[in-house]
Parts: sequence; C-alpha cells; structure tokens
Amino acid sequence: MIKRSTKLHEKLVKKVLSDPEGLQEYHAFKIQLELAEKLKAARQKAHFTQEVVAKRMETNKSVVARLEAAGGKDRHSPSLTTLIRYANAIGYDLNISLKPQKHFND
Repeated sequence: MIKRSTKLHEKLVKKVLSDPEGLQEYHAFKIQLELAEKLKAARQKAHFTQEVVAKRMETNKSVVARLEAAGGKDRHSPSLTTLIRYANAIGYDLNISLKPQKHFND
C-alpha cells in the first residue's frame, strides 16, 4: 500500500509542477514555509516564548503562532509591517533580498 501511495504522490507532484500555475503556487508556499521556520528558529535562538514576543509586539499569542505556522492557500500572508514588528520584538532586523532565477534567461 505504501509503494502505491508513493507512486501516486510522485505522479501528482509531477503533474502539479508541470503546470505553470501549480509551480508558482509551490514556490510561493515553499517560501512561506521557509520564512515561518526562520521566524521560529530566530525566536528560539533569542530564548523568547511566543507569549513574550506577542507582548513585545503588543498583540496576542495567536498572531505569533500564525506567523510561525506559515500561511497556505486562502490564508492571509503577513504584512511587511508585521514581519518588521516580529523581528524587532526578538532583537532582529528584517532583511529582504532578491536573487536572479537560475532559469530566467536560459
């Protein structure tokens, strides 16, 4: 059963990633997941709880938990202002960068 579901999953992934819209959604969600992981890791490195960060941001713990859980389809993405407030609350600066796509002008 596991082999069959693995093959089905692989076929589904291949189909979704071959569609330009599916590929775009995949990349957007991947970025959201990576950001959420970085936020949580930075908070933990600073030795703060979600409650402490929420208090420093002047919000509630559920806001901090949502930031660290990543968005997903039909969920609101955080604003830059919210991300800056989070970063400041844990003693960090927010840094956003752009890098050229490997396949852009191939």
